[in-house]
Amino acid sequence: MEEPQLAEPASMVADIQSLLLDTDDVTEFLEELARHSAAIFSGSAGEIYCGITLMRQRTAATVASSGERARQLDEVQYAFADGPCLHACREGTQVHIPDFEKDDTWPDYNAAITGHGLRSVLAVPFNLPDDTARAGLNLYSDRPHAFDQGAVQRANDYVDQASNGLRLAIKLAQHSETAANLRAAMESRTVIDVATGIIIAQNRCTQVEAMELIKKASSNRNIKLRAVAQAIVESAGGGQVQTYFK
Repeated sequence: MEEPQLAEPASMVADIQSLLLDTDDVTEFLEELARHSAAIFSGSAGEIYCGITLMRQRTAATVASSGERARQLDEVQYAFADGPCLHACREGTQVHIPDFEKDDTWPDYNAAITGHGLRSVLAVPFNLPDDTARAGLNLYSDRPHAFDQGAVQRANDYVDQASNGLRLAIKLAQHSETAANLRAAMESRTVIDVATGIIIAQNRCTQVEAMELIKKASSNRNIKLRAVAQAIVESAGGGQVQTYFK
């Protein structure tokens, strides 16, 4: 049987870098990675389906898939709370089942998954530094022995490179989230400062006294400080307050 014709390592790196550059967030990157993985592993052995499992606090979910069939195959495993992909995520080790009809590692799961027409699977864990989250790449085939030794090795090499891309995508997302939170905090601070100035001018009070009035109104009305502050500004004819960062 001819093995999937995968790209050389340098080309793998280039492909994954392109995925990173062409996507806007981690979810989109993973979706593209799942589709790309299914495409490069599919070949003369037939179509390969790819799902990406993310596990947090022992709870697993498919965060990306090459299509509806891959997602459904992942869901079968979650129903049994065990199987090759979940084991790969939990233990951080590769799991390869060449033929489910000749394997009895997970008897109930095996019976269910063969009922869906599946015959072989290769599950490879991502190398992530955060122990609170684990992930794995799940490659499925309707044919037995779809992944020979060469394909298994190339899948591991591919996941090594994809892990680097995933770690970078996560870091970029974290930085973006931090920046967004900082921007939101600054915008809230701006409208509160403007409202405080209005109260000082209207009541000839101190900044502390003005701030206490805003806090009291927030507590009595059970709404956020920013909402109270915005209402004060609008009542004074100030309109919508904007924060200028340049």
